[in-house]
Formats: sequence, C-alpha cells, structure tokens
Amino acid sequence: MILQNGDPTVGGNLPPCIAARQAIVEATLTNEHAAGYANACGTPAARISIARHHSYPEHEIRPENVIVANGCSGALELALTSLLDPGSTILVPQPGFPLYQVIAESHGAFVEQYHLNPDRNWECDLDHLEEIMGRKHNVRAIVINNPSSSTGSVFSERHIIELLEFALRHRLPVVADEVYGDLTFGANKFHPMAQVAAKSGRQVPIITTSGISKQFLLPGWRVGWLTFHDK
Repeated sequence: MILQNGDPTVGGNLPPCIAARQAIVEATLTNEHAAGYANACGTPAARISIARHHSYPEHEIRPENVIVANGCSGALELALTSLLDPGSTILVPQPGFPLYQVIAESHGAFVEQYHLNPDRNWECDLDHLEEIMGRKHNVRAIVINNPSSSTGSVFSERHIIELLEFALRHRLPVVADEVYGDLTFGANKFHPMAQVAAKSGRQVPIITTSGISKQFLLPGWRVGWLTFHDK
C-alpha cells in the first residue's frame, strides 16, 4: 500500500515543506474566515494561485478553470466521473495507478489498459493504442500519467506531441495525471501536457490533475485540483 500510494512521509525521511506549514498556521491565526465554509470549487485565492501555476506563455487559464478537490485522487474521481457512463471505456496505462480502474468500474464503465514500452523508457505504446481504438467503441478519454508514478519515466516533448496527435486523431480528451510534476532528476525535464498542447494549437482538450501531496510532501492535507485547458 505504501508503494502504491507513493507516501513521501513514511519513515520520517522527507519532512513536509516548511513554507507550507508556516502559511497554514498564519492563515489560521490571522484570517477570521479560515475556519468557515469555502466555495465548493475552492477559495478564490487558491484558485487564482493554481491557475497561475498552470498557465503558460502559450495559454493562460483563469481561476474559473480550476476546481480544488480532496487530493489528487479526488480530482481524478471528479474528472473520470464527469466523462464516464455505464458501458463506456477509458484508456489507462499499464503498469499504472490502480485507482483509475477502481473509479471507472464504480460507475459501470470499463478500462482498456494500454502498454508502456520498457525498451523505450516506458513510453506509451502507440501501436497498441491504435490497435485498441481499432476494436473498441465508446472510448471517452485517455489517462496519461507523466511523470509516471509506476515506472518513474518522464516523457519527452516529442512523445507528448505523438500522444496529442493520437488523441486528436481519435477525438479523445486527455486526463493528464501530473501529481509528480517537476519531481524530476538529472537531464529529465517535465513538459506539462497542457503547455505542449497549447504550443500545438490547443486542438486537444486537457484536464490536468495534480496536488500538494508529492511536490510539497503533504499527502495528509488532501489538497488536489483539476485545471481545464480547452478552446
């Protein structure tokens, strides 16, 4: 379970982000509304900050394009619930995070697992994806996890463009699970799916899911979000 959830706090080796802890203490002590109900989609300040974080020179999103959720898992549940009906199908990576399948099947939907190629740094197997689309109908979206929580791979911009071309060809929105975001090492560079899509003309709708659990080492706070990038 520890490996599946990717809890960076287990064992006490990675302490939570000090700046985040200080910010929540200051907000609680100085903001009289800190303990009250907030908008169901998140406080305005939070949505403004998240929108800023997920905006790029090629495409800026507004706070209205952000929903704050119960962790990144809660964000994934909102995204998949909005896309799936009983009998519909979603494409998910294999190996991949088991939650995708749990959410889909809870709504009477199906998952079709596409292969990741170990001989190509665990990139998505595009031939297998095309084979799936040749025999499956009512596919609603594709989930792309980058950086990968299961293999540790970080996709190149070239590969992300290939995935966007696949999604455009089959008219599939992309659910981009990017909770590991900028947690990359060495020469590996993280390319946000929405930014690459914007560079490519914003032809594919992107729903990005992320949160503070990994990059800020705060999984127990259960703060995640969705951002919507579309025309």
